[in-house]
Amino acid sequence: MEKYKMSGYIKDPEALHLYVRDIRILIPKDYETLKATIPKDSHKAVLDILLITGMRYAEMLRLYDHREWYNDKRNIIHLPEGAQRKHKRRQLERTIHPLPSMFNYILRDFWEGKRPPLEPTWNKNVQRWAMNAGINPYGFSAKTTRKTIESWMIAAGVIESTVCLRQGHDSLTSMRHYQGLAFSDDEIRGIKKQLTAWGLMR
Repeated sequence: MEKYKMSGYIKDPEALHLYVRDIRILIPKDYETLKATIPKDSHKAVLDILLITGMRYAEMLRLYDHREWYNDKRNIIHLPEGAQRKHKRRQLERTIHPLPSMFNYILRDFWEGKRPPLEPTWNKNVQRWAMNAGINPYGFSAKTTRKTIESWMIAAGVIESTVCLRQGHDSLTSMRHYQGLAFSDDEIRGIKKQLTAWGLMR
């Protein structure tokens, strides 16, 4: 991606297998290290919401303004047709579930914090946090979390149709991007452990 070249970043030669269209896919260790580096709780909440839900960044920003999209009783997020405003969207609306049992506490920190920054600012922030965490920042952007959760769910054996419905795109996209990612056995175990902790698989 040209924007990363302009920043002076180059791909991590030790992690070439963790890029999808120049977007860096996290492994569980990366996620934990990155989160620990983020100074503000409100930004940690944004990271978790983006990763756990797989929402597009624009959808997350609109969720900040629409608390009614979260059903606390059922612990689900329902995104109406206007949530993404993406021309090529596959679904007019979708419901994001399952979610972690304590997800309402993450959302509380999210809504009590300042409005999240615009996407270009978030991209710069997450690249800076990656550098501070000792991770090559090339490919880090608002798309990293969405691509990561999709790849984790596919790699962990979650039914592809379930992943696609949750994420709001077709199966061909998932097949093309995520089936070939070469996670190690230890990484697969870590992915399954994290997804189980979040209630995304059993």
